Amino acid sequence: MWRLSIAYLRSRLPVRFRIGLPESNVVAGRGAGTTAGSSRSLPMAPVRAGILADQLADLKAGLFISMPIGIVLAAVILVEQIRSEGGLLASFWFAASVAVSGGRIALALGRSDANGGDEKTVRAALVRYGLLALLSGIIWTLPAVLTHGYTNPHWPLYLIVLAGACAGSVTYGAAYAPASLNFMVPPLVVAAGCLVAKGDTDSYILAFTVILFFGGMVRSAFIGQSRFCETSRLKHEAKAFAAEMQRTSRLDPLTNLLNRSGLEQAVGRLGPEDGPFVVMLIDLDGFKSVNDTYGHSVGDDLLVNVSATIESHAPERATIARIGGDEFVLLFSAEGRIQTEVFAGSIISAIASQVSTLNSVRIGASIGIYTSDKPNLTEMLLRADFALYAAKRSGRNEYCFFDQELEEALERKHCIERDLRSAIEAGAVCSWFQPVVRLDTNATVGFEALLRWQHPLHGFLSPPAVVNAARETGLQSLLTETVLLNCCSMIEELIRSGRGHMRVAMNLSPRELEAGNVDDMILGTLAAKNIPAAMLEIEITEEAPIDRGRVDRKLERLADAGISIVLDDFGTGFSTLLSLKDSRIRKIKIDQNFVRNLSKSAEDQALVKAVIDLGQALEIDVMAEGVETDEDRLILVSLGCLIAQGYLFSAAVPMDKALGFTPEPDRVLRLPLFTS
Repeated sequence: MWRLSIAYLRSRLPVRFRIGLPESNVVAGRGAGTTAGSSRSLPMAPVRAGILADQLADLKAGLFISMPIGIVLAAVILVEQIRSEGGLLASFWFAASVAVSGGRIALALGRSDANGGDEKTVRAALVRYGLLALLSGIIWTLPAVLTHGYTNPHWPLYLIVLAGACAGSVTYGAAYAPASLNFMVPPLVVAAGCLVAKGDTDSYILAFTVILFFGGMVRSAFIGQSRFCETSRLKHEAKAFAAEMQRTSRLDPLTNLLNRSGLEQAVGRLGPEDGPFVVMLIDLDGFKSVNDTYGHSVGDDLLVNVSATIESHAPERATIARIGGDEFVLLFSAEGRIQTEVFAGSIISAIASQVSTLNSVRIGASIGIYTSDKPNLTEMLLRADFALYAAKRSGRNEYCFFDQELEEALERKHCIERDLRSAIEAGAVCSWFQPVVRLDTNATVGFEALLRWQHPLHGFLSPPAVVNAARETGLQSLLTETVLLNCCSMIEELIRSGRGHMRVAMNLSPRELEAGNVDDMILGTLAAKNIPAAMLEIEITEEAPIDRGRVDRKLERLADAGISIVLDDFGTGFSTLLSLKDSRIRKIKIDQNFVRNLSKSAEDQALVKAVIDLGQALEIDVMAEGVETDEDRLILVSLGCLIAQGYLFSAAVPMDKALGFTPEPDRVLRLPLFTS
C-alpha cells in the first residue's frame, strides 16, 4: 500500500519546476568554488527530498497526538470487555496495542531522519513508519475476535471506537497517506467482512456503510497528502529559488565571474591565516573605442574573452571577479613579487594579443597590484585602484605595485579630500586672477580665475588637484559656486573702477555641465547680483561629456544670456574642429603646449597660424595661453594672434593685485604658483 501511495505522490508532482532563471555555465573564480548548471529549471532532487522530509516531520508530530488518543480508545475497549465478558484476551490485546504505539513514539523520539537526512534515508524512515502502522492495523483487527465477529451485545461500541481510531489516523497522518492507510485497511476490511458474514439486512447495510466510510477515509488520506505535498513543494521551490537568486546575485551575468557582491562574500570567508593576499585590479585600455567603433555586442564578446584569458592565466585557487564595465579583480595567495610580476606580465601580454581581430582599435590592459596581510576588500581595492592609475599614467600595458611612495600619495589625497569642505567654507580655497593682455596695445582686456589653496600640510595645490578632490567628495558644485562668486566680486570691482568692458573667465568642465544645474546657478547668481552677463566668460575644458546633447542645451542657454563661451586648450580633448561649427563659440584658446617655445618650432608656428586663420575666417577670437618669452610674443603678433596670457605678463595673483596690474612686456612676473 505504501508503495502505491508514493507512486501516486510522484504522479501529482511535475517533473521539473521552471522558474525562468538565466542560463549559466561553470562559474569562474576558482577561489569561490561556485558552479551553476546549464538548465533553466531548479534542481528537482532537493525539492523532492525536502517534501519527503516535511512528510516525515509532520508524521512524527502527529504521532504524539494520535498515539495517546489511540491508547485511550484501546483502554475504552479494554474496560468494556472486562466489564462484560472478562478481560484476559482484551488485556493481551491492549498490551500489544500499547507496545506498538509506544514503539512508534520511540521511533519518532529516537531518530532524526527529517533533519538533514538524504532522500534515501528519509524514504527508509517513512517505510519503517508505514510498516509499524500496518502492524498496529493488524492488532486493531482483534476487536473482531473480542466481539465474536461483531455479534455480542456491545459490538456497536467497538465499531464506533474503531471508526474513531481510523478517522484519527487520517487526521493526524495527512502528510503521509501510507501510514493511515496501512493502519485502517486491515481492521475495517475485517469489520466489513464480519458484518457481511452475519447475513441479515441490517448487517449488510452496516457493512455497506463501513465500506463507504473506508472509501471516504482513503480519499481523504490521498487528498490530505496531495495538499500537504503541494504546500511543501511550493515552500521548497521558494527556498530553492531564493537560494538560486542569492547565488546568481553574486555573479556577473555576462562573464559568469563573481560580481562585487560575490567578491565581498568570497573575501569575507577568508581569514588572516590564508594570507598574505595579492589583489590585481585589471582595467582594459581602449575598451570604450571598441564599443564606439564596433558596437556593444562586440564589446561584450571581448569582455567574455578577456575573462576567459584572465582565468586561464590566473594562479590555482584564485578568485576572479568583474566589478565594473571593463574592470576585473584577481585575488590569490601571495607567492612572491617575482611570481606576481610574471602573472601580471602574462595577463597583459595575453589580453593584448588575443584581440587581433579588432584591427582599428588597440586593446591593452593596465594592472594595479596590492599585497595585504588581511583580507579587507575595501582597503585592497582602494590601494590597487591607486596603483592602477599610476600604471595608466606610465602608459598602456603597464602594471604597478602599490608601494610606500604611493601610500604617501594616497594619504596626501585623503588629507586634501578630508580638509576641502572646511577650507572652502573658511575661504582658504579661493580664486586668483591671471591677466589677459592685448599684444598690439599692451592693454589688459580681462582676467582668468584660477583656483588657489595653500594647504597647511601640503602647501600650494594645483587647480586639478583641488578639482579632483571636489569630485571625489561631491563638492564640485560648492567649488564651482565659490569660483563664480569670486568672479562676480572681481566683476563688481572692475565695474566700480570704470572697466566694464573687461571680461572675467572661469573654467567649467562638460561633465559638470552635464551632471548638475550649473546653468541655473550661474544665471541666478548673475541676476541676484545685477552683474552683466557679457562680462563673464565660461571656458569649457578639455574633458569630454557623456551626454553631449544635455551639455549643448545648457551652453545654448548660457550663450543666449550673453555669456561668452570659450573653447579652452584648443587642439586637445573636447576642443575639436567640429566644435568650431557651433555658433555659440566666441573665442578659442590655443593650448600652451603649442605656444611654449613657439619661436623655436616651425611646426608649431604652422599649426598656430592655421588656427588663427581658421578663427578669422569663422569670425572667432583667438588667444594664446602659456606665453613665457618675448620671442614667443613677437611670433604670435606676426602670426596674427593679438590676445594672450602667460608668465611673460603675470602669473595669477590675488584680486587686489590683479586690479592694480599694469602690463610690462619686458618684465616677467614670476610667483611660486600654478598657471592652470
